[in-house]
Amino acid sequence: MCGLSLGGFYASVAAAHDPRIRAAVAVSGPYRLHPDELPQYVRETLALRCGGADAAREFASWVGLRGVARRITCPLREVEGGEDVTPGVVNGEQLAREASQGSYEVIPHGDHLLGNARAEWLPGTADWLVGFVPR
Repeated sequence: MCGLSLGGFYASVAAAHDPRIRAAVAVSGPYRLHPDELPQYVRETLALRCGGADAAREFASWVGLRGVARRITCPLREVEGGEDVTPGVVNGEQLAREASQGSYEVIPHGDHLLGNARAEWLPGTADWLVGFVPR
């Protein structure tokens, strides 16, 4: 399983609760959101997708992997860009540390979703995932 951005959070949650998942990758996935520190554009995007500012704040308060990461028993790879810094977002390095089979890769010049550095992480990550496919 592979998830990008908030999808990386969901991939991590799924890996913690579904034993059918053999390996998971979180690309630019948050470990935790701090609603009051998020930039205006992020709050507005969440409000649009959640149906309002109050619902967005409640949702952002809910996004967190403390206690979840230790339940991930499959191999987990967190991949992030070193230039992906958003106020109010705790990136996934802690997730990789807390997961029993977690690994962490940072591409120093990478942006959010590593769109400017795909060739530096995507082939190796795809090969890594393929290693968990039953033959």
